[in-house]
Amino acid sequence: MTMLKHWYESKKPKKPVHKPLPETVLPCKKYDAIVVGAGPGGASAAYFMAKEGLDVLLLERGPYPGAKNCGGASLIAEHTHKLFPNFWEECECERIITQQAYWLMTEDSILASSFQSLKLAAAPFNRFTVKRRNLYQWLCDKAVSAGAELHLNHQVDQVLFDEGQAVGVEMSPPNQNRFLADIIILADGANSLLAEQAGLIPQVSPQDLALYVKETIALPAEVIEERFNLLPGNGTIIGLIGHPTAGFNGTGSIHTFKESININVGMAIADFAASGIRPYELLERIKKHPLIQPLLSGGVSLEYGSSAIPEGGYHAIPELVHPGLLIVGDAASLVNGTHGFNLAMWSGFFAAQAAYQAKISRDFSQKKLSLYRTLLNESFVMQDLKANAKMAALQRNVPYLFNLYSHLANETAYQMSKVYTMPKKAKRNLIFKKITSIQPLTKMASDLWKVIKVIQ
Repeated sequence: MTMLKHWYESKKPKKPVHKPLPETVLPCKKYDAIVVGAGPGGASAAYFMAKEGLDVLLLERGPYPGAKNCGGASLIAEHTHKLFPNFWEECECERIITQQAYWLMTEDSILASSFQSLKLAAAPFNRFTVKRRNLYQWLCDKAVSAGAELHLNHQVDQVLFDEGQAVGVEMSPPNQNRFLADIIILADGANSLLAEQAGLIPQVSPQDLALYVKETIALPAEVIEERFNLLPGNGTIIGLIGHPTAGFNGTGSIHTFKESININVGMAIADFAASGIRPYELLERIKKHPLIQPLLSGGVSLEYGSSAIPEGGYHAIPELVHPGLLIVGDAASLVNGTHGFNLAMWSGFFAAQAAYQAKISRDFSQKKLSLYRTLLNESFVMQDLKANAKMAALQRNVPYLFNLYSHLANETAYQMSKVYTMPKKAKRNLIFKKITSIQPLTKMASDLWKVIKVIQ
């Protein structure tokens, strides 16, 4: 972890070189705030700033919000409800999650751990599955209804500075116009090239950036409910560990929607580079698994895509506050596998609060905008990330963690399930010898201690 800190310090330029604002080209309008990126973090920031009366411009490079995304994930109901009361009455959610499962997989077996409860189906609920495009569109609609101005098909080429202060953005062709604002909020996704180009953050390490490939497969609602043992309208989220990532520390998942299921799987870009494995090959490992094939039988592929996700954890979070500029969501490496979209949405909310306070005081300095970082640090967002700060290093230091122990768990379960013509004591000795022949007991104890130190 110390090495990771040093890496980021070495990558961070001491004196960023910013392109000054040209004096010959004047924008037609100046805004209170410009938000780059209409994902959950950017749209939330735009909504809450507009709600406070700020004049906000929201820029999205796609033809519609979520155009560059496919599939979906889950929303934590409690955290979303605090930001958008009774959001489930407005946002098009897919299923209420009443079952959470984890599957430790080998090439021919699955050791499943699952919890299902109808208590999770009662308001204010626990989690919902949601399609990305529906969520993004809903958040943008709320921002526009609150007074924000949304420009689609507008890709930002660079941030403009005046004596080190962020003051605007310049568009890429064909929209080569410029917009000025007192505050710029970057929400341009993982591996923010705008922030990196401006010298505000270091280049993201391939070890800290994961690539996930995903596919949505259509199935009738009643078929999904029958195959996954669900009541109508209820859903499941299944974490997939081991076999899907071909020996590397990555993860996969299955999310159930109303009339489709979404499969995604991924690992660090550095592992793809080292192994030569192609991303789509991981997805095929899941779809062709003999125990998963029946769940997909008769399904029709609706969409296929990929996305990059920062997974460096707490110590990979760059400086988020700069003169006149804040960084939110995935661009800020604020990613936690449990909370999904919610960290991005809350970071947008906190950024909006800091922007509003800066606006009423007419102070857009780094010191004033640091309220954003203070709010993050005091919230569950940063506290959760800090609690799991050592997880990224653990996965690098124990590269066999997910695959080997998935194999050990399945082998143990297999041996315990198999009936032998021998006394139970002899069977226990046989199982012990088989397991320790795969991984010595002392090595297992050492790995367990490493895990305990991370999660304690």
